[in-house]
Amino acid sequence: MILSKYLVISTRFIKKQLSLKADVKAETGIGVLIIFIAMVLVAAVAASVLIHTAGILQQKASSTGTTTIRQVSSGIIETQILGYDSAHPTEAGGVSLLAIFVSPNAGNSAIDLGNVSLTLTVGGVTAVLVYNSSVFADISHGGSTNIFGISAWNNLSTAKGNPTSFGVLVTFDPQHSMVASYPVMSAGDQAAIVVNVTNTFGTNITQNAQVTGQVTPQNGAQAIIDFTAPVDFVTHVVQLQ
Repeated sequence: MILSKYLVISTRFIKKQLSLKADVKAETGIGVLIIFIAMVLVAAVAASVLIHTAGILQQKASSTGTTTIRQVSSGIIETQILGYDSAHPTEAGGVSLLAIFVSPNAGNSAIDLGNVSLTLTVGGVTAVLVYNSSVFADISHGGSTNIFGISAWNNLSTAKGNPTSFGVLVTFDPQHSMVASYPVMSAGDQAAIVVNVTNTFGTNITQNAQVTGQVTPQNGAQAIIDFTAPVDFVTHVVQLQ
């Protein structure tokens, strides 16, 4: 009888202990599940932030790359610079007129020469020149026997003033895109930026003189001017750069 009661009590105790262990396991499982869900939520938020940040970085990288390509591949290039010495004999004078031949860079679509600026240093004096639409000539279709004898130069004379102006002489323009009010130079076109040195600086470019400067477009690379005039001028038209 006593043994029977003991077995009953023992059985109840064991069941109670098993029940308690089951409750503990259930609570532990719920805790793990909560932590797992929290980790999933944190990972989802972190992934969303990373994706958003990566998208922004991609857009900025693309924009920066496009801008860099445009700056490197576009712009204006100088092809040659000619000067004119009107003195007789030429050795007695100096270059009074300057023609800076320019073209768009390979990757450039179009350049409005009316919006470029010309910085020129002669004899230690630096001038900044802007376009004057009254100094414009197009010889791309009719040609010219003397580019320094074109009447447009008269509008850059000392009598006309305009010491801070330069003009445009169109030499190649198959598409007829360059006019006086909007001298837009397309790919393949060529024009000369013309300057009256005497009118701007009050002096000529003499033999062995150092001249520097740059033609700056709205976008892209600048055309660099850097030459030393010949020691002797033997012709009226002088190749300077």
